[in-house]
Amino acid sequence: MKLWYSDSSPYARKVRSVMYYHQLQNQIELLQATSGMDKHSPHNQDNPLGRLPALQMENGEWLYNSSLIAEYLDHLGSQPSLYGSGEQRWQILRLHYLADGVLENELSTIPEKRLRPHSEWWLERHQQIFQRTEQSLIAIQQSIDLFGEALNIGTLNAVCAIDFLLFRKDWTYATNHSTMASLKSWVEKMNARYACLNETYPK
Repeated sequence: MKLWYSDSSPYARKVRSVMYYHQLQNQIELLQATSGMDKHSPHNQDNPLGRLPALQMENGEWLYNSSLIAEYLDHLGSQPSLYGSGEQRWQILRLHYLADGVLENELSTIPEKRLRPHSEWWLERHQQIFQRTEQSLIAIQQSIDLFGEALNIGTLNAVCAIDFLLFRKDWTYATNHSTMASLKSWVEKMNARYACLNETYPK
């Protein structure tokens, strides 16, 4: 199998963390893309969406979405599933997709902040995203209280999302959020406790 990824992508980190958790790294060739926006980058040749991560399975077919790739790797792995079972499964998935939603909102504004002059920013939209992230982080804090420092696809993805907000704090203004100090303390404990998170810390 082959995995196209970026060190700074929180979506790719989720997938790589699942890979390390299930000790699948010897079965997957890691191919790092230097720029997801470069149309000439090799990852775009067989990847119609041009998004990272993208996994080529052993049969040659591609999986494009990070949540789909993570679940596929969890299916292949021999460790206990990260997705839980019974009623808890829905709590885990709720947290997982809440974290995904935060990333989708924040990443929708970052290219504009990076590439356009401040005078051309859609400031009303940026403020709306900040407020949505504020409310979402409060909900994430409430959700992780159910799990503590247990590792599942929800807590794993929450770590990826929070670390990304802090990694890109110049564009996300992460430290201005009311719950960030508490969440930062939690992710530091998770990163120290689980090798699969420590190995994939954003660069």
